[in-house]
Amino acid sequence: MTTLRQLPASAPAEFMNLSIMQLLGVLWRRKSIIIVTLLLALSLAVIGNGLITPRYTATATVIVEPRQQNVIEIESVIPSLPVSLETMQSEVQIIRSPTVAQEVIDSLGLAALAEFNPALLPKEKSLRDDVKAAVKGLFQPIIAWLKDETPRSRGVELAEAPGVWDLNAEEAQRDWGQTRIVNAFLWKLDVAIQGSSRVISISYTTNDPALSQQVANAIADQYIRDQLRLKTAALAGANTFLSARISDLRGDVETAERAVEDFRATTPIISERDGELLAEQIFSLSRKQLDAQLELDTVNERLARVQIAMSSRGQTAAFDGVESTVIDSLRLEEMRLREQESELLTTLGERHPKVIAVRSQLSKRQQQMLEEVQSLLASLQNEKNIAQQRVGSLKTSLRKLQQDSDALNAAQIELRALQREAEATREVFASFLNRYKETEHLDYDQAQSRILALASIPTGPSFPKTRLNYVMAVVAGCGLGALVILLLELTVRGYRGPEELQSALGLPVLAVIPQVTSRKLKGMGLERFLAEDPNSAFAEAHKGIFAALRVDRRALNLGNVVLVTSSVPNEGKSVCSRTLCTSLARAGMNVLLIDADLRASEQETRLGLSDFVLADCPLEKAVQMDEDTPLSVIGPGTDVADPLMVLRAPKLAKFIRAAADQYDLVCIDAPPVLAVSDAATLAELADQVVMVVRWQRTPKTFVQTSVERLRRGRAHVAGTVMTQAKINRSARRNPYTVGYADRSFRKYY
Repeated sequence: MTTLRQLPASAPAEFMNLSIMQLLGVLWRRKSIIIVTLLLALSLAVIGNGLITPRYTATATVIVEPRQQNVIEIESVIPSLPVSLETMQSEVQIIRSPTVAQEVIDSLGLAALAEFNPALLPKEKSLRDDVKAAVKGLFQPIIAWLKDETPRSRGVELAEAPGVWDLNAEEAQRDWGQTRIVNAFLWKLDVAIQGSSRVISISYTTNDPALSQQVANAIADQYIRDQLRLKTAALAGANTFLSARISDLRGDVETAERAVEDFRATTPIISERDGELLAEQIFSLSRKQLDAQLELDTVNERLARVQIAMSSRGQTAAFDGVESTVIDSLRLEEMRLREQESELLTTLGERHPKVIAVRSQLSKRQQQMLEEVQSLLASLQNEKNIAQQRVGSLKTSLRKLQQDSDALNAAQIELRALQREAEATREVFASFLNRYKETEHLDYDQAQSRILALASIPTGPSFPKTRLNYVMAVVAGCGLGALVILLLELTVRGYRGPEELQSALGLPVLAVIPQVTSRKLKGMGLERFLAEDPNSAFAEAHKGIFAALRVDRRALNLGNVVLVTSSVPNEGKSVCSRTLCTSLARAGMNVLLIDADLRASEQETRLGLSDFVLADCPLEKAVQMDEDTPLSVIGPGTDVADPLMVLRAPKLAKFIRAAADQYDLVCIDAPPVLAVSDAATLAELADQVVMVVRWQRTPKTFVQTSVERLRRGRAHVAGTVMTQAKINRSARRNPYTVGYADRSFRKYY
């Protein structure tokens, strides 16, 4: 057999790896899905906007700006609000408080409106209520059993408890109803700080635009009036407190001044000059003590440094840093003797008299140096003792002066303490007296917040936002459509295009056969369609198959026997074989079509291939001439028990070789590869094998398995043909189908 033809395989083009233009092509091809979902979303938006009750929002704004009064330190009585985020958040919570809500509800009589009072709504049970009650009734016994107690209300337990928990049922019901009204009121309220400013917006939403305006303005007004009320109460409380405190402080001032005078009369006080002289003496002795201590520390440091040096580097290390001519001469003499000893040892022995004499002199010099070391240590120790005695003497003198100073200062300190206490009491009394005079006649009628803008009647509903709903419907519709398309594309089992097919199998795509719509057929058969329009895109695609096969045949020196097969049934292989042969026959070629599908052929039963091979039927009776075209056709013939007896018969192989010499093209329509083994058997008789793959329908694994099975049989798979492809605008960028999709090419078909 000839060498198999195979292109270099590349990574398959999966859907998630498509380019932007290819994705747009997929969306355009399935644009009907997007249109349907878009219309559905817009319809739901229109219905929703019509069913939802419109709500109107009115907004009033207040600004928090602490105002300063022209009085002294009034903030200590009524503090101003600091400008901070915590303060602004606190004011927001005050506006949203149930207290303000209750006052607004009472002032406007909102409890009489069903929008705020759920008790006024008609009590009609809905299906939701029935389902909710049924579910609760179903699971309540189970929950009670798990808790090992009967289901009881907490309110009932408290009502049955003695003492302070005795509850009035009517009061409890009224409080519960009032709480529901307040909660319904607060649910429609929105209070927010505008950016980083001190402006607070108060928005209220109801079904009535005028009511929204009234409630928003009432909340802002009530917030300001509450501030005034709290400040007035705080001012009254401050006046009462100051009056009582002033009376107590007046007695405290008198007591403190009397104590100062009594102390002056009973205690002798030394003059201030004596205290100053004593302080100067103490200061002078302190400086001397510091100097003596510094001198002692210096001597101790020198002595310690000498001792450390002697312990680590020998006795002579005590002379480090000491300036003395005696020590310097002894060191020089020692160095001279050591050099002389070293020179003598180079020429004389250890026991030579000269060496012994030098060593004797060296020993005397070392003894003299040790005596100098002891003298130096004794001198340092003497300096240390003198410094210690001086420090002790100064400490004793300083201690005596300090005792005298303490005795002198004790009386002065006690007097000054009494004077300070009296002065502090007078200052506190004066401060409270001034504060009382400031607040006694103060009329504090200004709040620390003011209304910046009153709410106006809203001109349009705040909900639903029809334009926004329509925009969201468009986005949701397009998004849902794209999601559906994505799911559909991900569920595609087959190949989406010839490029993906070629890259997956490594085989050339000979042609892409466009799908013939029922509108073009208009009730006529395929043969009549080809007869009336022999140059259609459908027919030209099949002619392209023969052109590609002829190039391959010339390049590889192959015969003209072509086998057409597929992986599974219903992929269009028989239509492809018939159309290929019919188109070539109408073009003047001598073509023979052999229907070798002996098991499930769609042709009518008559003499054919099985009769010619097994029953000695004459070839003239087995070969049928097409009525409309000069096409020669051999049908499957009479049914046989074992089709392989026909396909493996030497007579069939001999006939096909003879037919190849007589006809321009011998086309064998073979059964599917995965269904039976007939295709693999017939492939041994063919020069070229064409694998038919249905667009997006044939599973990829089926196609790959079929090609591998043919290759194992050493069949020459010339390429693949993609059938029933939907050609539209998305195919314009596809080199296999551009001629079928672009309008500029349609004049040729």
